[in-house]
Amino acid sequence: MTSLIGATGDVTVSIGGGEQIGEVELLIAGGSERFLARCPYPLAEGESVLVVGVRPGRVVDVERWSVPGW
Repeated sequence: MTSLIGATGDVTVSIGGGEQIGEVELLIAGGSERFLARCPYPLAEGESVLVVGVRPGRVVDVERWSVPGW
């Protein structure tokens, strides 16, 4: 699952920050998949994210993502 690093997607269940888990839907190989997600700071449903790390159990570490120029 390390190939997930760099994938982008959207928060589907808000992430509370720190150790709190939320959910993201990531765009992968022409489709999408949902993963549990963690972030050091809170993220609301609908925010765009970038995967920066992968943990066991289909958990990814994400950060807020915005496309430059949008």
